[in-house]
Amino acid sequence: MKHIELKTTESKVHAVTVFQADRAEVVRLCSVDLTAGQNEVEISQLPTVLDEDSIRVDGIGGNAVISDVIYHPPTSNDSDKKHELAVKDLQKTKTALEQQLEICKKQASILETYAGTLKGADTTGTKMNEFLDIYSERQASIDVRTTDLNEQIQAVEEQIKKEKEIWNADDESKKRAVRITVIVYAENDGPAEISLTYLVSNASWTPLYDLRAAVGAEKTSISLQYRATIVQRTGEDWSDVKLTLSTASPQLGSTIPTLQPLWINAIVPMYKSMKRKSVGFGGSISRGGAAPAPMMAMSLAPGSAADGYSSAFVHQDATAVEGAMSTSYIIEGLSTIPSDTDATSQAHKVTVAVVDLTADLEWIAVPKEQPSAFLRARVKNTSPYLFLPGRANIFLDDNFVAKSEIEHVSPNETFNCSLGVDPQIKVTYHPRTKKSRLQGGLLSTRTTTTASHQKITIKNNRSAAIPRLLVREQIPVSHDERLKVTLIDPANIEFPNRNTISAGSFKGDKVAGVLKPVKLSKGVSVRWKVNDDDEPEGDADSTAGVDGAREGMIEWICEIGSGQSTDLNLAWDVTAPSGLNWGPQ
Repeated sequence: MKHIELKTTESKVHAVTVFQADRAEVVRLCSVDLTAGQNEVEISQLPTVLDEDSIRVDGIGGNAVISDVIYHPPTSNDSDKKHELAVKDLQKTKTALEQQLEICKKQASILETYAGTLKGADTTGTKMNEFLDIYSERQASIDVRTTDLNEQIQAVEEQIKKEKEIWNADDESKKRAVRITVIVYAENDGPAEISLTYLVSNASWTPLYDLRAAVGAEKTSISLQYRATIVQRTGEDWSDVKLTLSTASPQLGSTIPTLQPLWINAIVPMYKSMKRKSVGFGGSISRGGAAPAPMMAMSLAPGSAADGYSSAFVHQDATAVEGAMSTSYIIEGLSTIPSDTDATSQAHKVTVAVVDLTADLEWIAVPKEQPSAFLRARVKNTSPYLFLPGRANIFLDDNFVAKSEIEHVSPNETFNCSLGVDPQIKVTYHPRTKKSRLQGGLLSTRTTTTASHQKITIKNNRSAAIPRLLVREQIPVSHDERLKVTLIDPANIEFPNRNTISAGSFKGDKVAGVLKPVKLSKGVSVRWKVNDDDEPEGDADSTAGVDGAREGMIEWICEIGSGQSTDLNLAWDVTAPSGLNWGPQ
């Protein structure tokens, strides 16, 4: 039997498929010269993170048959203990030398102190000469000893450094300590090629997006650069490989989960105060509705994290191959992804695609929280690519706006993208007015009615009209039957046959169409706030604003011409028994 030894440096990684969840499939090609009969091919220095059950060996060409594949796990050794003891011994030697050096410094200090105590009145010339001879001899001896100790300490430090370097090198070699033996039977002498495929852990990819929006007078263009950030610490470098990115999750297995009985019992209620956590109006991208991004007064220097590639370059898009349960992106050309070490860590980026998308613009203002209008694009994924959840850098007219997130978006689905604050829309949130009046007398319950009025002014300073601006505001909602909230203005969106706004008791009436927008004036209509996922299409009746009605959230839909402004008014009464204190909770 002929024995052939191959190190990974003598073979080449041909192709790599990287999965999102800590896995990669590696295809390695090994060229060997076989002799007629049985051959034993040993491939060494394979990654320690290699999955034994994933090994697959195939022969490419030639009249050879693979009869057996043997996996050799990493062998245990005591090199770590050896290096640790060596470093400890050197550290002890260094400590002893430093202690001797400290003694020399103290001797020199004592000699200097004693010399300073001598006085001419108490010392004869003979004694002074004797002391100077002793001082000169003793100081010279201390200087020689100090120099020698410093040189020894420096030499020990060099030894410690070299030992640690060898230790670290051994650690790196441990990352490639797997061996595989392939038994091959060949009919004739001659060259052959073996294809070795295996799964490794410590490798993954995550999507990264650069979304660039250009807002024109008549058209808004969206360019989305779809990139992948690849991180791998497998111990082997992938140089000039055919790279594929997959959305599959091979480590999750195929076992179908089962449900267990969910038993319930009566429990004693426990009461405690709960504080509602407010949600900020920050920047994000989501399919169901995005909170606006921060103000776009920020700029980035070249080379910063949000810098995108220059539009002057042309990118070759990856080929998307859709399987039954996953999608694979075949990256054009060859890629090089070196393995990270303990000393170096870096992320490698490859371009999946650059796609042009269609978008509709709208502005959103929540002046109670922030007197600004946020520009938002409703983008449709018209590409064949599946957008996976990942970080996104948002650019508006070549200016960096914010960092955000893109959620899972399939082809032909729509997602929202906040483009930041539009400084050309002026929003004024006027001071709220309140007036109280006492009602009732001897024959009726005395009540106090508090009338509130809120005015909002929106002015369009843009050179073009705003086709759609959503302004959101709220009125209080009563959880106490003693408190009655009456919506005064706008009155036409009240619930049928009643005036009070109360949580939990309202049921949407689709037949009555009570949740349709109500026109107030030219270019202005109002409705209960609609969730982005529930936005109705066309003029069909809808109960999309049920949640907004329950929560007292009102939404104006405005169309404002260039240089024009509009006033929005909201008024409501809160009636309570006289003497009852009430307020937000």
